[in-house]
Amino acid sequence: MHSQGHLALADAGRGTAPREPAAPAHLPAPGTPLDEVFTACEALGHARPGAAWADFVSRYHWAAPLPGAEPADDDPRTVPWARPADGGHVLSGEWRLARTARDARWVALPALVERGRMVFVVRRTQGAEGVDGYRLRELFVPDGLTSSAGGTPLRSADAPFAWAAAAGTAFGSARRLLAEGTTTHLAALLERERDALYGWLRKAPEGGDEHLAERVDRAAHVVREAYSACCEEGPDGLPLRPASLVAAGAPLSQFLRFATELLPPSRAGAR
Repeated sequence: MHSQGHLALADAGRGTAPREPAAPAHLPAPGTPLDEVFTACEALGHARPGAAWADFVSRYHWAAPLPGAEPADDDPRTVPWARPADGGHVLSGEWRLARTARDARWVALPALVERGRMVFVVRRTQGAEGVDGYRLRELFVPDGLTSSAGGTPLRSADAPFAWAAAAGTAFGSARRLLAEGTTTHLAALLERERDALYGWLRKAPEGGDEHLAERVDRAAHVVREAYSACCEEGPDGLPLRPASLVAAGAPLSQFLRFATELLPPSRAGAR
């Protein structure tokens, strides 16, 4: 954490009590006002930190707007495959990239997993690209950069929806994590940033704007600082928070870190 982050945490002071809304029965859908998306997902993230992100990924294919790819061939010996690893998957295979991927920073690669087919988002420079395809060998992809091939595809115009959903879930999960201890200065900082982002979401246009993207990036930074602090050891040498809660929120932090880069504000005519 940089020095400014330490100062911000030290000076935060005591905040108001965190909100405890009842978790909704279902995830909101694109087209729902962004502040309502945030509030609903915040409640889900607080109630079920581990399951909330998995539910979102299962229901929505958030990586659909990214340049895609197809397996280079149908040979079962070479079909792209991802094996589970701690906190993600290890991905190998060969694909044919779409033409739109030529100048793209990120690409979405389908691959088989134990229970079907998932989509893994990687930086294009992480693989070897040639005239005959795009190859990866044993690349670790964290859970936060994984999407569901069977989920409802989101559009480029749905980027603010994905930001609001991920940010709300991350804030709810982080609040749950902080509630396990007495780190009041962190809770106050998180609460202030939560209120600031919620205010932007209430007034943002339906398609979002660059100022909302900047606010989401700032919120992501604060959430990461909270999680980083909770991974530190206390005076007794033990972690400040249960490892299970830290691990449950990791995919949210991973996605939110790159959310506005992966899914930038939609331009006119984008799908």
